[in-house]
Amino acid sequence: MFEYIKIILLTFAALFPVINPLGGSLIFLNLTQGLANITLNKLAKQIGLNTFILLLIVLLSGSWILSFFGITLPIVQIGGGFVVASLAWKVLNQPIKDGDDDEKKVKYSDKSVKEMAFFPLTMPLTAGPGAIAATLTVGAHETHKRLIDTVMGQIYSAIGILLVAISVWFCYRYAERITSKLGEAGTRVIMRLSAFINFCIGLQIACNGFQDLLPGIIL
Repeated sequence: MFEYIKIILLTFAALFPVINPLGGSLIFLNLTQGLANITLNKLAKQIGLNTFILLLIVLLSGSWILSFFGITLPIVQIGGGFVVASLAWKVLNQPIKDGDDDEKKVKYSDKSVKEMAFFPLTMPLTAGPGAIAATLTVGAHETHKRLIDTVMGQIYSAIGILLVAISVWFCYRYAERITSKLGEAGTRVIMRLSAFINFCIGLQIACNGFQDLLPGIIL
């Protein structure tokens, strides 16, 4: 039983800092300015559900899909790591907006809200390349010689993914309250800090890919 609890905790620990629900909630709120609270609540719930479904599919079939296209996990880590680092770098260098920008809030229709629930709010904002690479790594780690061990490992990994998805829903659901407590200056500080953490995570994912790839190239 302890081994299964360990799998849940390891899956959660691998995905939570990459997805970064708190930092993502601030960007989520910025991208959905002008929406009613009830719409934001539905959107947060849908993003959490999308995150769980997407990462579950990656966990169960991601390795087979990569094998079909002849893509190795280190390449996914390198590519995904650079994409995460690139997105974070853009946020770090984003100019500070004036208060007058509040008058330029974008109004979204119900149709556009449903469309943006998956792209870009789920993919790549929440469950981006870094999360996919981390999930693939978890899936590969839980692949054993015995079928029953593989199945049980993936079931408990799925529970870890579910916990991460719930944390995404919670942070996005209460994003407005979080920002109101932080204030404008605090929100900017947290957003920049989150972007820097994501930048470092992206580089680390890429470095892990290089470490796994280089020995095979040298040999």
